[in-house]
Amino acid sequence: MLGKMSQSVFIKIYVLILLDLMFWGFTLLGGIVLGVGPALRTITELYLDTQSDYQNVNPKRGWHYFKQYFWAANKQFYGFAVVEAVLLYNLSLSTQLRGLWVFVIQFILIFAALANIVLAGDTLLLVSRFAVETKNAIKLAFGQFFDNFTKFLLTVLGLVAIGVASYMWPGLLIFLTIGTVVMWFNHCGKNWYAKIDKMLATS
Repeated sequence: MLGKMSQSVFIKIYVLILLDLMFWGFTLLGGIVLGVGPALRTITELYLDTQSDYQNVNPKRGWHYFKQYFWAANKQFYGFAVVEAVLLYNLSLSTQLRGLWVFVIQFILIFAALANIVLAGDTLLLVSRFAVETKNAIKLAFGQFFDNFTKFLLTVLGLVAIGVASYMWPGLLIFLTIGTVVMWFNHCGKNWYAKIDKMLATS
């Protein structure tokens, strides 16, 4: 029993390392600016493929996904990135203001920035898991947000923990961070995915 558990943990870590290395490789392949979005979509698809066989995580399969979703992934990534940039810019401007009301505005902006990150991650998992367009995946991501607010908070806490760990041990950013983020989003959304599967089965 212990041997099987150790093997399972080793395989999961091995998969995460492969995903991170592929993420950075495909990001560079896309010239960084046009590579981040497709690279994220690629490793998400590959991670979901490991549910049946971890050997599905290979560069050839990754290259197929990278080419297939190149433009759609860039549109999705930069759509959320622009929203995030606007929110963070306004948050930086608010630091120049004084008054108690400013704290309320800052709280709203911080919450919106965190919500945007979670919605972006949830949308990425939803378009990768289900055959839906980005706009419908965003609707489902909003549904996921309102379905379980506690799960949203848990998702944020997990992302913060991953971020802190990566800051303390920078090597994780190269070998584990990105894959772990994808795994965390997938874990937090399992109940919602089950609901969608049930709705699709009965429709």
